[in-house]
Amino acid sequence: MLLRVILKNFLSFEDEVQFDMFPNMRKESLPNHVTMAAGVLPTLRMAAIYGANGAGKSNMLKAVDFIKLLVTNKEFLNQSKVSRYFYALKKNPASQPINLAIEFVTKAGKAFIYSVGIDEEGIRSETLMESGLGATENKNIFTREGETLSFAVKPSDEVQQMIKAWLEKNPFASLLTINDDMPVLSDKNIVIAKNWFHEELLLIGFHSFIPGLIELFRRNKEITEFTSALFKAVDLGINTVKVQTEDFDEWIRSHNEAESLIEKLNKMQSGGISQITKDNRIRRNITIEDGVRKISQMMFEQFGKNGFSKDMDIEAQSDGTVRLFNLAPAFYDAIREGKTVLIDEIEHSIHPHLTRELVKIFSSQDTTGQLIFTTHETCLLDQKFIRTDEVWMVEKKEGSTHMYSLNDFKIHNTINIANGYMEGRYGAIPFIGELKI
Repeated sequence: MLLRVILKNFLSFEDEVQFDMFPNMRKESLPNHVTMAAGVLPTLRMAAIYGANGAGKSNMLKAVDFIKLLVTNKEFLNQSKVSRYFYALKKNPASQPINLAIEFVTKAGKAFIYSVGIDEEGIRSETLMESGLGATENKNIFTREGETLSFAVKPSDEVQQMIKAWLEKNPFASLLTINDDMPVLSDKNIVIAKNWFHEELLLIGFHSFIPGLIELFRRNKEITEFTSALFKAVDLGINTVKVQTEDFDEWIRSHNEAESLIEKLNKMQSGGISQITKDNRIRRNITIEDGVRKISQMMFEQFGKNGFSKDMDIEAQSDGTVRLFNLAPAFYDAIREGKTVLIDEIEHSIHPHLTRELVKIFSSQDTTGQLIFTTHETCLLDQKFIRTDEVWMVEKKEGSTHMYSLNDFKIHNTINIANGYMEGRYGAIPFIGELKI
């Protein structure tokens, strides 16, 4: 579970900003939205981030994605790339480091705080601590400050020299990635913390594209059944979602576009390729398994008059249906697997009523998973299924992004917060000036 994120001098955030999932325990509404992280700390399961276009909503999610990529991929950051992440609207943007911190709890109940400071030359400070969750003192797992290193499980002097040499060679690499190159850090907490980013944190961007989506559905019956149930629940006229798999050599006899695919397949020993449409829909997936070539595609059973039904492929589906199809595994991960899922512009291509139903479905579930999303959709601002402490506002002041919670306002549970937001009572709306032509 995500507990909080702190960021400074990152993209549109100049000053230090904190986003957190801590509830106002004086609120009595929707008590099922609060769970106990590690069995001891009250934590919200959902958060919605509102703000005008360009205010910095997406940058909040990009900060989390940045940390995830940094601690899971040694090659993610380098000197040529780092400049794009500093807050740019000032002289000498890199005169101060990027500072990021994240506190989280794994599904197994281990709590950590990871923080990092980055300048033009590389990572200047990096710390991983076991969080005491405010009840006990935090415990250091490792600290990296310039060339100084300290570890809870101290390596030998020889290994320490190896670590220092590796860091000199990879100045923009997180220490959490060193074991990918050489297994020198034996502290199990390092593996546990890194695995949370790998396995329990999922981010879905505005234009997220999942090449392996068909294979995911083909190999995971539970996700397929969940998606079919979800589509039924939101009444899209689709009864079931399924993967249709055929023998490729049989399929090519009746399809003209097969030549290019055959050429690619002939170069492969194993694995697969995806056939992508111009609008980034995964049309088909071709795999080689034990020397046998298979072709798979998603099919959607749709109903007409008098109970007539027909399987339709993904090209026959609307943008909204495709978007929901892409989001379904993320909702499955949050609801069934207890993962933390962040979605940028959850309403993209989806009708407001459908977006509302998706959020209501999640909010009614008994799960330890989390759903955090950015949105402009005011119909979600309904105290019947969202708490005021779950709503965050983002706005820019003199080019710098600021964040605050709707919990900062005194709002009775009978107040229509959607109307209040549109009237500008809580800020975070665009200012429209007079257009003179």
